[in-house]
Amino acid sequence: MKKIFFFLSLCLFLSACNSQKDILYLQDLHLNQKESIPNIAEIKVEPGDELSIVVSCKDPELSAILNMPIVSYQSGASTNLYASNTIMGYTVDNQGNINYPIIGQLHVAGLTREEVRQLVESKIKEAQLLNDFVVTVNYNNMKIYVMGEVNSPGTYQITDNHLTVLQALSMAHDLTIYGRRDQIYVMREDGNSRISYKMDIRSDSVFKSPAFYLKQNDIIYVAPNKVRAGQSTVNGNSVKSASLWLSVASVLATLYVVFYK
Repeated sequence: MKKIFFFLSLCLFLSACNSQKDILYLQDLHLNQKESIPNIAEIKVEPGDELSIVVSCKDPELSAILNMPIVSYQSGASTNLYASNTIMGYTVDNQGNINYPIIGQLHVAGLTREEVRQLVESKIKEAQLLNDFVVTVNYNNMKIYVMGEVNSPGTYQITDNHLTVLQALSMAHDLTIYGRRDQIYVMREDGNSRISYKMDIRSDSVFKSPAFYLKQNDIIYVAPNKVRAGQSTVNGNSVKSASLWLSVASVLATLYVVFYK
């Protein structure tokens, strides 16, 4: 009996150690050491993006000619209506351009938000439209998508100049206990091509991944572990369920033979 208790205790201990290694994030971080950060990949404007560009000055009437109107709309079911004011945006065409009031066509594809702001500001100054003014640029429709074993899968808006995969997973309220920490996939479209990346957030190697900094329209997928996969198989397949119980019976029979024969 003592042998059985020792054997089961050892199995539980080893299982706990393995589980911890499977779950803990960034296990090989270099603590208390300053590390250089490579160039931060900022979000850059692409065709199909929508930008809100607001010009502000002391006289609102002067800046009004350079600003898109604010629209009100309602959405949701009849029992859950809400109103919202939204600044209409400039949609980037397939050539990477927007049509800006008075100034005309501006090429913005490949620029960061700050670079777009600087471009609009310089064009307004060149045209001598305003003297003392402020330009604000925001993203209207830039999104990423988080799927798989996270607590809140869904679509998330990009509001900052850059977004990392760890930040995106935090927005989705972290992985579930069934998520594979070593199988985080990022699927990215680039023009007419698609490329997929695989990351392991248990290691600090995640910082070196080309997809650590996300782009608009990236899809993040967290794969399930064997426990989750086994649950879906057992619940939906009686043959697999039977084989599971046969395996359990086989293990118990083996243990009986080892300790009592």
